[in-house]
Amino acid sequence: MVHRRLGVVAVLLIAVATGGCTPGPAAATPRPAAATYEEYFVAACAAWDAMFRAVGNPDTASGSDLSRALDAAMEAGDGASAERAAAAMVRELRAGREQVAIARGWAPRTAVMAQLDRVLAAFEVGVAAKLAVAKGEPSAVNPQAAFEGAGGLEAWFAMLEAMRAAGSGAATDPSCPNTGISP
Repeated sequence: MVHRRLGVVAVLLIAVATGGCTPGPAAATPRPAAATYEEYFVAACAAWDAMFRAVGNPDTASGSDLSRALDAAMEAGDGASAERAAAAMVRELRAGREQVAIARGWAPRTAVMAQLDRVLAAFEVGVAAKLAVAKGEPSAVNPQAAFEGAGGLEAWFAMLEAMRAAGSGAATDPSCPNTGISP
């Protein structure tokens, strides 16, 4: 009986020892930070695209298809539809933040991207608040208050100021193809 237990232990030890040698799922390789304006531009535009897909254009309050779907679900108290829309919005916002992390590498726009990251994070807080309202959670807070409480409004204006200070938005700057933003 002791030999049998030792045999089981030996098999487990071998499995554990060789398990580290077998190929597992490929780990995501982080993309390097932007070192040039061109790299910055691509990542910054991708971040803006993600924000516009998630929430729309904050300057015009036009909303996106996803934000309108979440708003409709919130008003209807449809938690299941709200969960789907919120999940899609959060995926977009997080994808935008990943692009911001790349774009922040280009020093002349680091401050702009730091504020855009704060804006995207605050929108995520706002999405969570809308979801809580849609589900009828008693602790749900006003989504706009949640966004502002997370620093979203402050970050938006700080980002615009950082853009002006960096010289972004000049007539000679290229605009992102999908949003028209000159990052």
